[in-house]
Amino acid sequence: MKNKKLVILLAIVLVIILGVAIYFAIPKNNNNAQKEEQKLEQEQVIEEGQKQYSQINLENTENAKVEDGKKINTSEKLLQNKNYIFTSTAKYRALVVRLKRLVKKALKYIVETLTLSEFNVLGTEIEFDEKGKYKPIRITLDNGKNVEIIGKIDRIDTAQNEDGKYLRIIDYKSSIKNIDLNEVYAGLQIQLLTYLDAACKEEDLLPAGILYFNLIEQMVKAEKNIGIEKIEEQIRKGFKMKGLILADVKVVKLHDKNLDSGYSNLVPAYISKKTGDISEGNSSCVSKEEFKDLQDYMYKVIKQISNEILSGKIDLKPFYKNKKTPCSYCDYKSICNFNNGACQNKYNFIDEKSKKEILEKIKQEKSN
Repeated sequence: MKNKKLVILLAIVLVIILGVAIYFAIPKNNNNAQKEEQKLEQEQVIEEGQKQYSQINLENTENAKVEDGKKINTSEKLLQNKNYIFTSTAKYRALVVRLKRLVKKALKYIVETLTLSEFNVLGTEIEFDEKGKYKPIRITLDNGKNVEIIGKIDRIDTAQNEDGKYLRIIDYKSSIKNIDLNEVYAGLQIQLLTYLDAACKEEDLLPAGILYFNLIEQMVKAEKNIGIEKIEEQIRKGFKMKGLILADVKVVKLHDKNLDSGYSNLVPAYISKKTGDISEGNSSCVSKEEFKDLQDYMYKVIKQISNEILSGKIDLKPFYKNKKTPCSYCDYKSICNFNNGACQNKYNFIDEKSKKEILEKIKQEKSN
């Protein structure tokens, strides 16, 4: 049953990797009109890919082999229609070759995250909606108004040990992504924590973690005489999931059942060989109480954002962190005319505090 569920992930992975591959395949230039045309072209291909893969019979596992030397049969799906966009130009035909290579490599490590763990897939593409598996997330504001949040989770896994049954959320990303508690505190990265809390309540389970699986083509920088094993090791590190997990050794071993000590190959955790405990400095983890504080804080942030939206507050105050701001790629900067010089507009500066400082700050605010 577990092997059958593995192939269900293929459709999601293909669509996300498709976006990555197209992004890098499309030439970049400085002409705004051409940029917009390229953007529409990319969206068209991704949308078509989603339509095609939604029709695949994912219960047939014969075409989804992930062992080394075996073939993932994506060609028939990509090229089954002579009018399909992947056959329309030489560029897209070349893209198919690249896409197949990337799908095979990424799917191999996605499968590893399950076969080398005690977690099983509860579902993929799970929606919080009136017609979805879960109802919308409903929040009542202080003024009595109700807010509904809808959305979709790429994947939910569950596992069980003697202490209880646990749930983790995995989000596939077409770029390098990790949990930054500074952004969580600023309200910029609350999606996964919100979904985790809602899914745990729906299923009556304990939170095990929120993780990103970064679907990017791995480039290995190494000496000429590097061995195959070293190359594979570096690629595996690139596909290792990032995020935030529960600081519990037993739960870490649910994520990675082969881990006795040292670094996990699957999740951001390190178990000390001397003590057998999780190393806080080498792991991205929080305690059960800290997870609860973060989940409670999410609802505080959501209420604050909801009140601002309903009150019509639309201040020009983009975030600024590490010399980066969304203004650099925003399509509407010519309309809002944000200017922190003559117009005296101000940025929302994001702090660079440690995990310990952020968690302590959230705990203090909760007690006040």
